[in-house]
Amino acid sequence: MRYRRIVAKFGTSLLTAGSDRLDLEAMSRLVGQVVRLREQGCRVVVVSSGAQAAGRHRLRGKLEPGRSPSRQAIASVGQSHLMQSWDELFDWHDTVVAQVLLTRRDLSDRLGYLNARNTLRDLLDAGTVPIVNENDAVALDQVLATRIGENDSLSAYVANLIDADLLAILTDVEGLYDSDPRTNPEAQLLSRVERIDLSVEALGGGAHGPGTGGMATKLRAAHIATQAGVDVVVASGKDPGVLVALASGEMNGTFFPAPGDRLESRKRWILGNISRGGHIVVDAGAAAALRAQGRSLLPAGVAAVNGAFGRGEAIEIRDPAGNRVAAGTVNYASEELAQIRGLRSDKIAETLGYVYGDEVIHRDNMVLL
Repeated sequence: MRYRRIVAKFGTSLLTAGSDRLDLEAMSRLVGQVVRLREQGCRVVVVSSGAQAAGRHRLRGKLEPGRSPSRQAIASVGQSHLMQSWDELFDWHDTVVAQVLLTRRDLSDRLGYLNARNTLRDLLDAGTVPIVNENDAVALDQVLATRIGENDSLSAYVANLIDADLLAILTDVEGLYDSDPRTNPEAQLLSRVERIDLSVEALGGGAHGPGTGGMATKLRAAHIATQAGVDVVVASGKDPGVLVALASGEMNGTFFPAPGDRLESRKRWILGNISRGGHIVVDAGAAAALRAQGRSLLPAGVAAVNGAFGRGEAIEIRDPAGNRVAAGTVNYASEELAQIRGLRSDKIAETLGYVYGDEVIHRDNMVLL
């Protein structure tokens, strides 16, 4: 096998076979492939969608007319049914599964990240197949920062957590096309994408079917994972034996190769927890110094502060044209940084009355993008 540590993400449309309920026959085919990989010495973590679809189906006809339960309630009902289905299917192969529910909050805190990492590694060492999903039952809509958002991104975070060799995102489409195959019969499948830039991101569309993800979320996941040194494939899970073939190095679908060696654990954590709440823009000189010389970012190089973020959050650094330069954990909150941007480091104490460091982001806590 080319790949020995694999995260397999199964989308809702795949697990339901396009219907409104879990399709046990479709799930069984996937289980058989996971078991075959384990028999060949691979370690596999499954990131499973399907809780919402399972919950909606089980609640149908059992509610008062006009009653619409929350997504948390639907997920609570569906999650138990989803895990019961996985447990029974794997049990036919004498394979033990373990349920792991995560939220963004679990992974954004360094201690929580390490706890989740250790738990998954212990489960793999014990010979189980961890089944991971977002903990929708406690991911409050009104507290968006606690939600990962969809299971594509979750699969990338999990791949980073376990030092995966491969992230296989299996769905009901063949991969990334140069245009929408649903509307353009001439659309061509892209078999390999070396770098996910703005032109590639533009090819991502919206969600379709019963799931919450679309190609845009899969591209986001691929970007997170490849930057952490994990190869990614987006492929159709309908093909029998596709997961085993991918683990062997046969490239079906669209392959996103990692650009280089894996990053050490701290930097993977940074990439997996970049805040969507805000980012900073640096001037051209600072951008060049970061890219070419690997320097720390000083307040003098900060041109603008966009959005809101707290001290210690992982944020993106962008150049004047809006291109991503790097990401790192910031020493100053957004409101503090707005006061000291453009200043020399020796002016920080005079301006704020205290100093958390001469750097806005130290080079040891930074990853180039």
